[in-house]
Amino acid sequence: MSNNKQSKKYLSLVTYCLALACLLLGLFLPFFNGKDLLFKMLPDAFCTTFGLNVADVPGEALTRAYPYIFTGTTKAFDFAALAIVLYAFVTAVGVIMLIPVLASKSEKKTARVCAYVVEIAAAIVLFMYTVIEIMLYLTAKTTGADFNWDYGVIGIAFGGTLLMLLIQSFGYKKGSGFMKFVVFLLGAAGVMCTFAFTTLVGMKTTTLFDDKLYITFFATADGMSALNVLLMGGLDAGKAIMGATDIKGTIAIIAVACAVLLALVNFALDMAAIGATTKKGTLAVDIIRYLLEAIALIVAVIMIFVINAEGIRPGLLMYVLLAIAIIQLVIASVRCAVFRPAECTETNAELPEDYYDDTLVVSPEEPVAEPAYAAAPAPAAQPAPAPVPAAQPQYIQPVYLQPVYAAPAPAAQPAQPSTTVTASSDGVVYTAKEVYRGPTDSFMSRLTDSEKIEFSKLFLEKINGSFANIPDYVIGGDNKDFFSSIFIYLGKFRPMISDGLMNKFYNELNLLN
Repeated sequence: MSNNKQSKKYLSLVTYCLALACLLLGLFLPFFNGKDLLFKMLPDAFCTTFGLNVADVPGEALTRAYPYIFTGTTKAFDFAALAIVLYAFVTAVGVIMLIPVLASKSEKKTARVCAYVVEIAAAIVLFMYTVIEIMLYLTAKTTGADFNWDYGVIGIAFGGTLLMLLIQSFGYKKGSGFMKFVVFLLGAAGVMCTFAFTTLVGMKTTTLFDDKLYITFFATADGMSALNVLLMGGLDAGKAIMGATDIKGTIAIIAVACAVLLALVNFALDMAAIGATTKKGTLAVDIIRYLLEAIALIVAVIMIFVINAEGIRPGLLMYVLLAIAIIQLVIASVRCAVFRPAECTETNAELPEDYYDDTLVVSPEEPVAEPAYAAAPAPAAQPAPAPVPAAQPQYIQPVYLQPVYAAPAPAAQPAQPSTTVTASSDGVVYTAKEVYRGPTDSFMSRLTDSEKIEFSKLFLEKINGSFANIPDYVIGGDNKDFFSSIFIYLGKFRPMISDGLMNKFYNELNLLN
C-alpha cells in the first residue's frame, strides 16, 4: 500500500467531513434571513416546491421567495424553495455517503468519488441559491427595502464547500489544479459581470467618459435583467428593451440572453471541473462551451451596433465578459494541445519503497545468480533433468546457452545424448536457458524471460490449477481486475511469485489506476 494513495484517502476523508460539517451548519445555524433557522422551514419549502396544499405544515413558514412565471404559463414557480429543498437533499445524501467514505480502502477510489459527487452537487445547488440571493438583494436595494444576507448558506455552506474542492484540486492535481483555479476565478468574475454591478457594489454612477460608456451590461440594463425579460415576457418584451421591433432586436436580445446563460452554466461546469480528472474529451468540451459564449457575445455587440438605437450601446461589463470568455478559450485550447495522459509512460507509476530493477545485465566479473532451471553447482557436472514439455506452445527450449562458472570437476562423467548440459576444459558449465516465445502485450513486454515463463506457467498454462476468485488474464485485454485480485489475495500468491514479478504486478496496477 503506497503512502501516496494513503495520503490521498486521508485528504478526501478530511475535506469531505469538513464540507459536510459546513453544509450541516448552514441548515442548523440561526443565520437564515437574519436569525431564523433554515431547518425548521424545510417542510414548507418542500410543499411550496411541489405545489402541495397542506393545512398544518410542521415547522415555520419559508421567509425566502423567488417566484418565476415563464412566458406562456400562468403559474409561478418558486426557485428559492427549490434550491433549499435540493440543498437539504444533497446534505442528507452526504451524511449517508459518509459510511462508504470511512469504510473505503486507500487502493480504491471510493472516498474520492463520493466526496467529489456530493461536494460538486452541493456547490452547484448553492451557486443557484446564491444567484437568487443576489437578485433579491438588488430588488431590495432598488425599492429601498431591508435585506438580510443568508450568511449561513452562502457564506459557510457554499464557501466551505468551494474551499474543500479547491484544497482537493491542489492536493490531487498540483499544476493542473492551479490552472483549474485560474479558470474558476475567471468564471466567477464573468458571472459578476451579468448582474447590476454598480448597484451591487454601491456605485453612484453608471457611466464613464462623459456618459459615453455604460458600466452596465448594455445601455442601462444588466445581463440578468435581460435574461429575465426574455424568459418572462417573451420576444416582444426583448424587442422593446433593444429599441427595435424588427428581427434585429430579436437577434440582439437572444444573443444577450444566451451569453448570460452560458456564463452561468460555464461557471457551474468550472466548479465541477475543479475535482474532476482531466481528460482530452473534457478539454475539448471546454473549448466548445467557451467558444459558444464568445460567439454569443460577439453577435450581441454587432447586433446592438446594427440596431443603432438611441441610447443603446454595449456596456463595459459586456466587453469584460467577452475578454474573459476569450481568455478561458485560449487556456482550454493550450491545455488541450499540450495534454498528455498520465499513464502514457511507465515512469509515471508509483513505485514501492522496496522496489528494485532486476532486469540489469550482470557483468561477467560479478557472481551470476543461479538460473531458474539450472541445477546447483556440483563437484562434477551431472546431467540436468529434461525439461517438462509445455502444455501449450508458449515457449521453446533450449534456444540459447547461458554460462555458469563452476569449480573444475575432479572427473567429468560422460554426457548422455539427452542432456542439456555441456562442459568445457576450462571449467565452464553451459546449461540450457528457456526463452519465452509466446504471445505478448504491453505488460509482458516489460518482463524478463524468466518472469515471462513464470507468469505463463502460473496464469496462462495454470500448472497449479485455476485460482478461485481470480479472473483469467487476457493477453492484450483489460486486466485491471486480474492485477487487483492478486493484491486482494496477496497472502495466497506471495509464496508462489518471485519478488521481481511481484514488483512488475505492482507497477502495472499503478499504471492502470
